[in-house]
Amino acid sequence: MKADPVEVAFLHAVRDLLRPDDLVVVGCSGGGDSVALLHLLHRLSPKRRPMLLVAHLDHGMRRGSAADRAFVEKLAAGLDLPSVADRREVPALRRKSESPEQAARRVRRAFLLEVARTTGATKVALGHTQDDQAETVLMRLVRGAGPGALLGMRAAGPGPLVRPLLTIEREDLRAWLRRKRIRFREDPSNRDVRFDRNFIRREVIPLLRKRNPGAVRHIAEGAARLRDDVDYLDALAREAFDEKVSDTFPGVLRSRIARLVKEP
Repeated sequence: MKADPVEVAFLHAVRDLLRPDDLVVVGCSGGGDSVALLHLLHRLSPKRRPMLLVAHLDHGMRRGSAADRAFVEKLAAGLDLPSVADRREVPALRRKSESPEQAARRVRRAFLLEVARTTGATKVALGHTQDDQAETVLMRLVRGAGPGALLGMRAAGPGPLVRPLLTIEREDLRAWLRRKRIRFREDPSNRDVRFDRNFIRREVIPLLRKRNPGAVRHIAEGAARLRDDVDYLDALAREAFDEKVSDTFPGVLRSRIARLVKEP
């Protein structure tokens, strides 16, 4: 029997990100990406599968969100997994400088990290796909971001965050869900192109794919190559810094300015 390419890619990613003795908080909105992530983690062999805890946050931003919570809680129970859910009114918690998307992302991440701290979890698994990576890079590019921001998301970090789906395209995940006859919920707000990410997802990416079917993969791979370059340059900078700066007293660094300014 031929191996499923989605499951092969997922196994390859998990090998580098998760250990069997990890306790993993799995962020699950009820949408296709996070539902696929949860099922793929649950389908790992007992020898490889970490302990799983399903976490869901109701953002209080639209009608029907209570049904999403009920769906996720029922899904977790059906998989015999513990779950935790909460509701936090993102509109009330939104900062002046934030878009609704940014506020929801910040509040959701804070919730997941809080769950990890209170349960002693070692990792927090997120359902970001290769499409999310490409969308992130494009959004930052059109906003005039510098090289550091164009690196996109890392598979691991910051902190306990891990993204096992980052090398898998969204449509491949949807096809996998259809093959396995796994249900998920569609968030109607994802169709609202007033939000930057939705505009890029629904308008820009399809146009790029018409010209180049591999556009999403190529954008993500370009970010990965740039990330390798930045990591290498950071290592060289650290090496040069250590050579030219001495720690003469605890908490005090000493250096000759003339030596440092010659460095690129």
